[in-house]
Amino acid sequence: MSAHDATVDIRIELPTHSRSFSVQAGRLSTIRDVKSAITTVCPGSPRADGQRLIHKGRFVHDDEIVGEIWKNLDEAHVLHLSVHPSAWTNGPPASLSSPSPTAPYTAAAPMATPGVLPLSVPYSVPVTAPVANAAMANASMLPYSTLGYVCYKHARAIHVLMHGTHLDDPVNNGDNGGAWRAAAVEMLGQHGWAWPTLLDEDYPALTQGGLKYERTTVDGLSYLSLTNPGAEPTPVQTHALKVLSVTFTILSTLGLYAAPDPTSPAYVAQNIVTTNLNEHLQRLGLPALRFGQIPLRHLNMNNVAPAQAVEMRAIPLRAVLVPFLMVTFRTILLFYFFGPTKRPFFAFLVMAWILYEAWGAIRLVLGYDRPRDRPQAGGAEAAAAHPAGQPQAQPQAAPAQQPHRAPRRPRGANANRSAMQSFLAGLSNLNLRREDSIIDTGANVPRPSISHKVKTFVVLILLTLYPAVWDHRRAALRRREGRLRTEQNAREAARSAEGEQDRADADAERARLLERLANRRPAWVKGYVERVLTTDWADEL
Repeated sequence: MSAHDATVDIRIELPTHSRSFSVQAGRLSTIRDVKSAITTVCPGSPRADGQRLIHKGRFVHDDEIVGEIWKNLDEAHVLHLSVHPSAWTNGPPASLSSPSPTAPYTAAAPMATPGVLPLSVPYSVPVTAPVANAAMANASMLPYSTLGYVCYKHARAIHVLMHGTHLDDPVNNGDNGGAWRAAAVEMLGQHGWAWPTLLDEDYPALTQGGLKYERTTVDGLSYLSLTNPGAEPTPVQTHALKVLSVTFTILSTLGLYAAPDPTSPAYVAQNIVTTNLNEHLQRLGLPALRFGQIPLRHLNMNNVAPAQAVEMRAIPLRAVLVPFLMVTFRTILLFYFFGPTKRPFFAFLVMAWILYEAWGAIRLVLGYDRPRDRPQAGGAEAAAAHPAGQPQAQPQAAPAQQPHRAPRRPRGANANRSAMQSFLAGLSNLNLRREDSIIDTGANVPRPSISHKVKTFVVLILLTLYPAVWDHRRAALRRREGRLRTEQNAREAARSAEGEQDRADADAERARLLERLANRRPAWVKGYVERVLTTDWADEL
């Protein structure tokens, strides 16, 4: 069979439903053929016209050839699938629940686990050592109890790769081998994985020669180092490498979701290598970091805690530079139209306004505009300030009588800007309410005149000098466009479901009202609605 006629296995990832499966396609097949195979294999049978396949961040077209997408046979054949909600023939598949990384794993139903499985084989044991020895089990593999059979195959493949010899297989020959394999198959099936038949195949016959590996330690972790790079692997070592390619993928992906063995100890000793960050910085020629010391509480108050190190706070350059750039732009624009040399008083006012805007930006960055919380005298605040188990240092008696005072509202630096903000908000809503009423009521209003368009354009150009006002208007336009898009989707859904008898009467009446409203609108309003439906959002133009 030639390379062009070869059949490749393509792995399909469906992340929205935590599913993955494989389909087969020829190298001369098109993506349309792959979609047809997905319809047959994928749970829910999504239609081909509702599928979108993604490869390396881009959508692949239906006429693309599989052999042109993956020109190298050794490259991983992976496609990500996105299905439109209306394309599911038998309904979308149920999403598989994944346990939270921070929460302890709780199995839905207790799984029957066989006896102790020899999960791994140390590298230093002789070839003739019995694999079923309990002392040879690696404690770091114990959390993968439901994947114990895969861990055993993984360790056995490493031993074969290093020594080039077979080991006795007491797991498959014993009584518990089938139970451990069934537990691993069930674990993979719950996450949408198919059991790899490669793990059930026997190793080839032994031959002389092959690759030679030796164990090496780097940063406290064990690695395998190849001592004869120019040698060719034997068939048994080639099979071991294929097994490792499968087991590495399974353990690295599903290892966190495996149920812990109830017979294994709760505490597992791990060799964690601690590194000093300052040593790495010193090697790179960078200054060392000074960490703030945590003050310790001493019963003897005479022992003064050491002074804290200077805290290195990050400077928010973007929060400072952006307002300054906008102020500079507005200042240049004002000085362009009004010469400062001819009008010194106007130049003085502009400079004062610049200083005020700059100080406002600095106050915003430093946090002076935030309302400061003042402690209130009361039982609830005192209880919150002193939790149970921590005695108060100096309890104070509440005053006998306090005059009734109205609660004081928190005031910030922006309290005196409410009038200006209201004025700018009114400018940002220029013509929006009138246009919304025309769209919602469908009144027969004539098209705006040229003078009206010119005045609106000039006002909007001037409003762009104040970014907050323009952001407010852009958000209002986005809400209006979203409402129009929702209305259009409702009308299209009503047209597509005209033949259905089980549709609710309320939905049908609402669809008819929307259709009559759309037909009653003037022609120029219909043109605006059409532009909204055929273009992007207002903030993406």
